[in-house]
Amino acid sequence: SSPKKEKNNKKYLIMVKKKYTSKRISLKDKYKIQRRVVESHRKSRKQSKKDKKAGIVRHDKTKKDPGIPNSWPFKQELLQEVAKAREKAEQKKLEMKQKRKEAKTQTMEELMAQANQSRAEFDAKQGSGISSSNAMDDSVRDVQQAHGQQSRRAYLRELKKVIDASDVLLQILDARDPVGTRISTMVENTILSHYDKRMVLVLNKIDLIPKDAVQGWLTVLRRSHPTVAMKAGTNQSRSNETKSSVGRAKGDGALQSASGVGVEGLLQLLKNYARSSGEDKKSKSSITVGIIGYPNVGKSSILNTLKRSRAVGVSPRPGFTTSMQEVVLDRNVRLLDSPGVVFDDENVGGSHTMLRNCVDADSVDDPIPAVQALVSRCSAESLMMTYSLPAFPKGDVMIFLSMVARQYGKVLKGGIPDKVLAARSVLRDWNSGKIPYYTPPPTTMDDVAESRAAGSGKEEGTAKIVSSFGAEFDVLAELKKMDDEVMKDLGDDKDEMDFVKVDPVMEHEASKADREAVNFLTGKDDDDMEMDEAEDSGVVKQSRTNGKGKKSINDVVADEDDYEFEDL
Repeated sequence: SSPKKEKNNKKYLIMVKKKYTSKRISLKDKYKIQRRVVESHRKSRKQSKKDKKAGIVRHDKTKKDPGIPNSWPFKQELLQEVAKAREKAEQKKLEMKQKRKEAKTQTMEELMAQANQSRAEFDAKQGSGISSSNAMDDSVRDVQQAHGQQSRRAYLRELKKVIDASDVLLQILDARDPVGTRISTMVENTILSHYDKRMVLVLNKIDLIPKDAVQGWLTVLRRSHPTVAMKAGTNQSRSNETKSSVGRAKGDGALQSASGVGVEGLLQLLKNYARSSGEDKKSKSSITVGIIGYPNVGKSSILNTLKRSRAVGVSPRPGFTTSMQEVVLDRNVRLLDSPGVVFDDENVGGSHTMLRNCVDADSVDDPIPAVQALVSRCSAESLMMTYSLPAFPKGDVMIFLSMVARQYGKVLKGGIPDKVLAARSVLRDWNSGKIPYYTPPPTTMDDVAESRAAGSGKEEGTAKIVSSFGAEFDVLAELKKMDDEVMKDLGDDKDEMDFVKVDPVMEHEASKADREAVNFLTGKDDDDMEMDEAEDSGVVKQSRTNGKGKKSINDVVADEDDYEFEDL
């Protein structure tokens, strides 16, 4: 209770000031304390200088050690132990002093002999471990190669499942480098001939390149397959979007739209194929669309855009999708997402594979070869403007990395530029999109042939596209109409001077990885086929029973509503 004060026979309450538990104080008090501390230190230094001149020695106020009390029962024994320890420390100190004295008196010849002897002993000790170290390195390398081979086989197994179950295949290409992110001709022809599938090329990320480049690549790619230009949605978390919003993003807002750009054209193409497929095969009630392509080209993002919700997970990290995922779009269309597969050998396209964002830049041991490939494919002027660097010789990767390292302060001891760290930073900027780049489309027929459109003229390519989707459906007219709408939705065009032009990588001869993929997809690899059949039987059984009482995929299809294409 508060104290009471009596005055004139009246009682008054005295309010006690509240005690604050917080250590926060006002700035006025804070700066006052700082000034007092500084002033106290200044006075102490001034007094110590005066005492030093006057010869006054001021002892510390710390208490002196009283020593061992006389009442301690073993005081004498303890004093003897302390004396012995003191003598031992003195003896050791004298020995160290004597050794230092003897070391100073050695001649140069004695020092050289001692150094040679130490080196010989070290070599003899390490010599026995050289062979075992080499063997260990070889075994580690073999294990890493076997692990990479096993991972590729696992992804190929998932890819084969998607191809087997699909009626139409959507091959997703990165619009910045369509040739580099396209499956090799050998694998593509094997898929089309052996499995008798229809293929549509989807040019994704068209918002990252100029409009002229989009039109040029559409013309080139349509010589072999129907091609649709598209930009996947950037935010698929809004699952309550209305169906009429699909593909309706207009103008500059399309670049930040969750619905994406070009979705309407792709859905219309699938709708017409479902219609023609239903007429040809009366018993077929739905079609399955498989989505394939290199890692990080936007396969899962396109699936989420078509579904208008976050149906599958997406990540900028390569290899995020590791297995086949099935999503029901409506009663007539199912979508299958597949993991990205790299069809390159390490000795053939390892550096170019890193530039396709198929490998995490932080996990690369030596990123300099990838930057070497980048510098050789880009003009020096564009890299100078991007990183604000002075002029350097074209193709000289070491000078370029030295300049980048000094520009961003990535240096070692002695001011030596850290080229490895700079190369990793450049590779990270390239894969994350901080460096805006694109590969210009080929302009001559020779370039078109080199970029995989060889062997089919305009008439032959047109006939191939029309025959793929039925003569009753005018594919070319529909694609042209889609292009006009997509270009309108993209808004203002970008200046080509803001981009780094990259020379396209022409397709090399069939690699070992391509041949292995063809053998696996055609069933010539018996060991993998047996393993594949065993896993397929287990997957089918699990999908039918589903083990946890969940609905099967057929039940999900039955519950889905029809996709309202007319609302588009």
